[in-house]
Amino acid sequence: MTLEVHVLGTSSARPAQGRSVSGSIIETPEGMLVVDCGEGFQNRLVKHRSEMKNFGGRRLKMSKVAAILLTHGHLDHTWGLLPWMQTMALDGRKDKMTVIGPTTSEVVDALLGNEVEPEVTPSDLVIQYDMWMDLGATSEALGYEVQWVLGDGERWVNMNDGSQISLPQPLKKAKISAHNTQHTVPSFAWRVALDGKKGKFDRNATSHLPDEVKALLASGEDTEYGGELLVAANYRDDSIPERSIIISGDTAEQAIDSGCDLLIHEATFLESHKDIANEHLHSTAAGAARTAIECGAKHLALTHYSARLDSHDASLSEAREIHTSVVALGDGDRLVLADDLSLNHLTKQAEGWT
Repeated sequence: MTLEVHVLGTSSARPAQGRSVSGSIIETPEGMLVVDCGEGFQNRLVKHRSEMKNFGGRRLKMSKVAAILLTHGHLDHTWGLLPWMQTMALDGRKDKMTVIGPTTSEVVDALLGNEVEPEVTPSDLVIQYDMWMDLGATSEALGYEVQWVLGDGERWVNMNDGSQISLPQPLKKAKISAHNTQHTVPSFAWRVALDGKKGKFDRNATSHLPDEVKALLASGEDTEYGGELLVAANYRDDSIPERSIIISGDTAEQAIDSGCDLLIHEATFLESHKDIANEHLHSTAAGAARTAIECGAKHLALTHYSARLDSHDASLSEAREIHTSVVALGDGDRLVLADDLSLNHLTKQAEGWT
């Protein structure tokens, strides 16, 4: 029941130092979600899938991808989307795909019938949506159903028919939610959470008890029997808490309006370039750590490094001065958030992971 993140790109807009642009896979027990698809995404995916088969002992089946969640419209986060969707068509995909991303409230108003023409930037996803449709991103052209959804974090528009809908939940057991962040274009942080689960009731330990006593203990109610207080929790295995991950996309330092166990956050700059970070609405490594503290994240993973950084060592040191559990991601790394909320950072090597 773990959550696992496969990190396929850790660079900011300019690929450098062996780093590619953004794209990640969140693997749940039920299926997978992709967060961002920068240029070259499917090439990196092919390589990662091969390495998972050869060194990870299992295959990542693309038929298990239920949705693509876009954090914003900059091309280093979106330009690989349509080529990969067309490849899935060539591979014979038949299952539904949902694609969700942010736009402005003014665009949502217009999509829902407001006659006032909104101002949009070229990087707004509503512009890219129109382009993708012209280039063959329709369900008819691809040969499998695609639900395209744009929203402002509160209202969601099914672009297939123009109707207002609730935020789709492509997986039954992994709940997604979008949280507005601050960047030069509309942007989201995406939260993915698995519900907690009660520990299994130990029927063998209660086999000698009357049925009515067993029923009370099974419902979680402490009860007296034979002059002794029976504590319901003692008759269950350890419960599994909710497990949650947030991937921030590009954002200035800010408090994300949701808690999480693992925060994967951009760290484009170091604190020594905080003025540049503020100007372009990006974060420093220290700023990512402060955000993690604000949203109560147990673990922080840094990504999206500027090309000016030769390595992520300085970013890691800077963040660890503020937060106690920090890792710095590299391309191909994997993060496993276990049922007990511990984090295992698997670092990509030439052959496998350590």
